[in-house]
This record gives sequence, C-alpha cells and structure tokens, in this order.
Amino acid sequence: VSQVNEGINVMEFFSSHVLTELQEPNMTVRPMVKATSIKFVSIFRNQFTKQHLEALLPLLIAHLGSPDVVVHTYAAAAMEKILTCKVDSGTQGGTISKVPKIGRAELNPVLNQLFTGLFSIVDNVDLDENEYVMKCIMRASNVARDDLLQVVQVVLEKLTAALARVAKNPKNPQYNHYLFESIAVLIRSVCTIDAAHTTAFENFLFPPFQDVLQKEVAEFTPYVFQLLAQILEFRPEGTGLGAAYTALFPPLLSPTLWECKGNIPALTRLLIAYLSKGASEILVQQPNSLLGILGVFQKLISSQANEQYAFDLLRAIVMYVPQEAFMPRFKDVLQIILTKMQKKKTEKLVGLISHFFALFVGKFGPQAYFEQLNLLQNGLGLNILAHVWIPRLLFAPPTRLEAKTQIVGLTKLLCETPVLLADANAQNIWSQIVCCAVKIVASPDSHLDSLSADGDDDDVEIGYDATYSVLHFAARPARDPF
Repeated sequence: VSQVNEGINVMEFFSSHVLTELQEPNMTVRPMVKATSIKFVSIFRNQFTKQHLEALLPLLIAHLGSPDVVVHTYAAAAMEKILTCKVDSGTQGGTISKVPKIGRAELNPVLNQLFTGLFSIVDNVDLDENEYVMKCIMRASNVARDDLLQVVQVVLEKLTAALARVAKNPKNPQYNHYLFESIAVLIRSVCTIDAAHTTAFENFLFPPFQDVLQKEVAEFTPYVFQLLAQILEFRPEGTGLGAAYTALFPPLLSPTLWECKGNIPALTRLLIAYLSKGASEILVQQPNSLLGILGVFQKLISSQANEQYAFDLLRAIVMYVPQEAFMPRFKDVLQIILTKMQKKKTEKLVGLISHFFALFVGKFGPQAYFEQLNLLQNGLGLNILAHVWIPRLLFAPPTRLEAKTQIVGLTKLLCETPVLLADANAQNIWSQIVCCAVKIVASPDSHLDSLSADGDDDDVEIGYDATYSVLHFAARPARDPF
C-alpha cells in the first residue's frame, strides 16, 4: 500500500489489535491470527516509520520459530519486503533520492538471530523447500554486505548443505534460484572486501559444483557456470588460475556442453573469465586451446540467437590473448564474420561488428585493421568503413562503454591513418568519421560519464526464468578495455 485514506488511522489500529498478537510469545496459539497480523505489517509496511520497523524486526524473527508453516512463511516474506522499503532522503540533481528504511546498521544487531531462524526452517528436512525463506536469506545477505564476514562460514555451510539436498531432486525452481542468488551475494559481498577469500569459496563450492556437473543436473548447470565465473573474476591478480580451475577448463570446450541453449550465456561468461585471468597460462599449458575457443566462436556466430555471445567472446580474445597468439588465426575469423554478414546483414549484427572493429583498432591501431582486411580483398577496410561501420554509427549511435570504445577507435583512425587523406573519396570518409565521433561525444544519450547502466539493486525483483535465469547478484561489472 502506497497511500491510505486520511480518515483511517492505520497505526492506531496496529497498536490496538495487531501489536499485542505479535508480542504473544506462545507460538502455538492462534496461528491464523498471527499470520494475518504479520500480513497486515507486510501490506502496510510503507506506512510504518523506520523506528517502527526496527522495533518489529525481533518480533518477526521470533515468528520464524513457529511450527506452523503459514506463520513462519508469512514472517519470512514480511521480513524480505521490509528490507526493500525505502524513504525519501532529499533531492540530488533534480532526482528524488531514496534510502532503505532498514539498512545494514539496523539489521546488524539482529543478523545472527535472523539467520538462525531462517536456517532452522531450511535445515528441517520434514518441511518442503520454502522459496519465501530462501528469498529472505538472499535479501538479508544483500543488505548485510560487509557484516556477512562475521557469519560467512556458517551461512556458506548451510547453503552448500541445502544445495546438496536439492541437487538430488530439483523440484522448486524459485527456491533453487534464490539459493544460488544467496551464494552469489555471499561471494560478491565477502570477496569485494578481500579477494583472498576466493580460496575459501573454491574449497567450499567446488565439491558440490563438480557433483552437479558430473551428474548433469540440467536445471543447475547454468547457475554453477555463473558462480564459477564470479569466483574466478574475483580471484586476486597474479595468482593464476589455480589447479581446480585449470583442470576444469578442457571440458568447457566440449561441443556437447554448448548444445544446451541454457548453458550458452553462462559458459560464454566463464570462458571470458578464464581469458581475463589466465589467457597466457592457458596457452602455455594447453597450446591448442585457442583453436577450441575459436571453434566455440564459430559455432555461436552461426546462430542468430547467439551472435551477441560470439562477439562477447571475440572481444575478450582481443583484450586478453597475446596478439602474436591469435593474429595468425585472425584472417579466418574475419572470413567467418564477413561470410555471416553477407548471408544475413541485420542491424544487430552490424552493431556487433562495428563494436568489435572499434575495439580492434583501439587496441592494435588502424594499420593492423587495414592490413588484415586487405589480405582478404584489396580496399576492403575502407569499404567496410564507408558502407558498414559509419552508416551504423549515424543510424544507431552507441551508448556507455561501447560509445567510449567507438571514440577511441575512431580517434585512432582519424589521427593515425594517412590513407584516409590520400584522395577525395578517402577524405570524405575521414570527414564522416569526424561527424560520427562528434555526434557520440556531444550526445547526452551516450552516457560517457557512466559506462555501466547498472543501478541500485536493493529492491529489484528477482526470480526464476525458464529460458535462462541470470543470477542478478553474480552480474559481471562492465570492464573498460581502455
């Protein structure tokens, strides 16, 4: 409820009829009345002040100990919703700013009791998997953030035990999704403070993850790949891949893994994480691995639905693989890209190609761009600039990180390409590049001051998706190649 009739005093009704029921310590009496009282708090949570909600937290936590499923379920659901409540805190830059009513500081005094109550329900094998309880664990973990350090080992043990149980017979997709989100929150919160904690997460999570992969639990493999990527991305620089990740790499290139559509987004991200943390190490230990990765790229680009992932992988190769390793294969990559464009030149594909070429020019210079394309056909580099790259920028200007990448690539073309001043046609292309660069820089829609579109995630609605369930709290932050 966002607004109530001025003639109705919600807080007076709460104080007279609801609060006394919530304060009743005997959890075995009047369960339906207790559930209804908790539901009242949940429905009118926006009408409660910060102080009211703080006082209610211990009462709701106490009801997690109720033997009645409806009562402890309502208590968990109410807690989760209260943790997303926000209040106006003023105006910043013309926009109303909101802050949580119950934040980390308010939750900390009751954090241990809250997790004790929630996990007493999760651990009870006589109860069905309760998605509202697991969602509350996820939300509380996200609010607690740094304070999770004091309980991380216990919480992680409980979550891995729950994972082992549900992996035997997955039956509640929402519960499973919130379980993996809870693990993702733990990883993000703890490893953001100290990346060295990745070792502990690997030790805890690799055994159940390997069990899921070996038993081919199809419902869980996309989640496992996302979390493996998240842990690897947090791994401290200079520590290499480690024995466990090194051993896991070769099977990831198996064609059968890539046949499952639900695996593709997560597997692509995991391969990118491998390249970002240990491309040189992989090439030394497994010299033929680049061929396998390029084989994955070729498979992905053959499907219009997977073009985005193909180019995500290709950009990662350009960013992280040593130039001398992939450049001998680059002619074949360009042939695959251009053949695909000749067969079906869609707006999306042209956008992906122009983004890739901007990155390539930004990393290795315009001379490499023209040399590689002209190996396929003389004058092809200029032809693509004039008829593919520039028209796309004029028709659909890029935003955020791609906008910056385009600016870097276009600037190098303008400043380091004598061939663009060689004749009238080339000079016309040069002037068009200037127009594109100015248009991107001048447009407020480019958002060059904010390279990521990610916003506040405290109250975002999260849930299972039958097509591909992205783990919100395992999201990979945008990485600036420059």
